[in-house]
Amino acid sequence: MSAAAALLEVRDLAVRYGHVEAVHGVSLAVPEGRIVTLIGPNGAGKTSILSALAGLVRPAGGRVRLGGDDVTGVPAHRAVAAGLSLVPEGRAILGRMTIEENLVLAGERRRDAASLRAAIEEQYRRFPVLGERRASLAGSLSGGQQQMLAFARALLARPRVLLLDEPSMGLSPILVQQIFETVKAIHREGATILLVEQNARLALAISDYAYVLERGRLVLEGPSRELEADPRVQAAYLGRAR
Repeated sequence: MSAAAALLEVRDLAVRYGHVEAVHGVSLAVPEGRIVTLIGPNGAGKTSILSALAGLVRPAGGRVRLGGDDVTGVPAHRAVAAGLSLVPEGRAILGRMTIEENLVLAGERRRDAASLRAAIEEQYRRFPVLGERRASLAGSLSGGQQQMLAFARALLARPRVLLLDEPSMGLSPILVQQIFETVKAIHREGATILLVEQNARLALAISDYAYVLERGRLVLEGPSRELEADPRVQAAYLGRAR
């Protein structure tokens, strides 16, 4: 995909943990208003890429640009301020705080209390169960409800690009479908999304463009519908080959 019109542009990204290089010179682009997905086996480096973009891991090499601005290696709070908001693998909600407290904390960059209140109420409308249980401890929510809370927290930061790391992990098939319907709804409202997802079938079904990552390197890329029909992708990730 051409990076010329990309909102998020990643060039030659490398991520290392000690002497282990998890990501080897990966380049990708995410155009505004699109869903781009990264698929690949466990350990391929997908989460490492999102962690580097979100400021949780400092890249060992390469450049990251968001809307033309260099955001390479910025710490997490600056990545959020720039417009990169991560829904992490495992959700990472604050279980000993209430739903309301989780959301207030996530919206702390909004200095206007009225604006924050309106933004939180907007998320309660999006996810009614959160509004109904706003005074409950976040740790008491089901897995699917916790994922909704993780989405709501990320959206309160008003991201330019929403980074989703394995949103279906640990959920029942019915809840997985609900979560992906939520992702599609967020996208219809104009969100730009970079999705990492183990369920390649669902990821390709809802995305516009896809990259296939293996052992820290990109091995395939293209429009999602084309990759969905590629015999190599079908055999490796979709459980069938033509």
